Amino acid sequence: MIYKWLYQNKWKESLRSSIWQKNLAINIIMGVLMLYFVVNFLILGLFADKILMEIFPDENPVNKFNSFLLYFMGIDLLIRFLGQTVQTLSIQPYLHLPVKRASLMHYLLGRSLVNPVNYFYFVIFIPFAIKAVGYLFSPGAALLWLFLMFLIVFFDNYLITFVKRQLGSKPLLALGLLLILAAFILLDTYKIFSLQAISEHIFTAVLLHPFLIVFPLLAVVCIYYLNFFFLKKHAYLENFSKNNSKKVINTAGISFFNRFGVIGELMNLEIKLMIRNKRPKSIIYMTPLFLLYGFFFYPQDTYMNMGGMLIFVGIFITGGFMMTYGNYLISWESSYFDALLTKSFDFQKYFQAKYTLLATVTVISFLITIPYLFFDIKLLYINAACFIFNLGFNINLVLFFAMNNKKYLDLSRSATFNYQGVGASNFIVVLPMMLLPILIYLPFSFMGMPETGWMVIAGIGLLGIAMSKPLHAMIIRRFYIKKYQMAEGFRQR
Repeated sequence: MIYKWLYQNKWKESLRSSIWQKNLAINIIMGVLMLYFVVNFLILGLFADKILMEIFPDENPVNKFNSFLLYFMGIDLLIRFLGQTVQTLSIQPYLHLPVKRASLMHYLLGRSLVNPVNYFYFVIFIPFAIKAVGYLFSPGAALLWLFLMFLIVFFDNYLITFVKRQLGSKPLLALGLLLILAAFILLDTYKIFSLQAISEHIFTAVLLHPFLIVFPLLAVVCIYYLNFFFLKKHAYLENFSKNNSKKVINTAGISFFNRFGVIGELMNLEIKLMIRNKRPKSIIYMTPLFLLYGFFFYPQDTYMNMGGMLIFVGIFITGGFMMTYGNYLISWESSYFDALLTKSFDFQKYFQAKYTLLATVTVISFLITIPYLFFDIKLLYINAACFIFNLGFNINLVLFFAMNNKKYLDLSRSATFNYQGVGASNFIVVLPMMLLPILIYLPFSFMGMPETGWMVIAGIGLLGIAMSKPLHAMIIRRFYIKKYQMAEGFRQR
């Protein structure tokens, strides 16, 4: 009875939310897109066995499907890390009521399974189980295989839930998970072992020996109760207040940049804004994934011979943070932008602080990507050219177009599937940043002079760095022209 009451309250909370009402049109569009993907995935599930038999005619399609399940788990973990929200604060109103904390914890953990995204994969799994597993093995094996898929999805759900709950106190836990996934990708890429062979052996063994299902079941139970005891230990009202105070103390302690005068203090404030607010913080979590983006392309010879694609990847991995965070560079302050206009500080230093912060992260990103040269030495030259282009051209482009954003941005909401405060200009500005260096490079590539193309891209970046003062002066003049239009737009909430 208690769980029914809790779920009814959550449903009413969602329906009465002003956010839901304001974003009703976007929710309808997202629903139509979701329906489109469901139809496509359903078709894929219906014909997955035939597709596998055509590609791998000498292999059992079920065994081959099983060989990709470990890859599926890894991709699912990454998607959940970026997209899965962890709702903990919604239980606070119940903590002072005569409701058992254990019931609240079970409700909170059970509610994460109600998310329709958890069952999106089964649009593929169910048709495949009926057509392939049931036909090649038995109807009982098909049910067992589907139950195994449920366990995989539930395990990923609770593992990411546990990791994300501890991000505030143990951020290295998430980094460790990403490094483990990257290590498996590298080991598989260099044929030290085969993830496909291991995956096929593990999951096919469950079909051949049904009693083995007890091991994934135990894994789900263990990760469930790991979350349960963690929540139960921390679910006190005083813990929430303590945690909040600790966060303020920790973020206030970022004083390194203060020694660089006003610009350093403004950079310090920008970093605090990123750390203390959910939406910009999500970009911090995504930044390591930008840096690992090369692993999807560099190990494959096909992409290594596509110079334009390598330019695209180089721009993205060295400037991913700059493009995603810088796209909303002024919108981050939309909630108190009117107060900024009343201050008498120099806006030249305001923009210089933002430029320096973006440039610093871009430099660090490039330094981290240097080990990619072990795939091929030319990657060092390409990424260096893209880095210089980002530093001299794209950062100034971001600063210039940031003033086109006139929509209020709610920092407290997650960035996942959240289009609040997003306008057409946010998508348009990315096109020249990503496509222009490729268009510059392609003519030289067709003439058999790819190295010249790299140098021209780097030369444009160096020219932008050399002309940074007049470019920044132009950006500041545009800011003074646009600031009142921006302020008026930010007031529309």
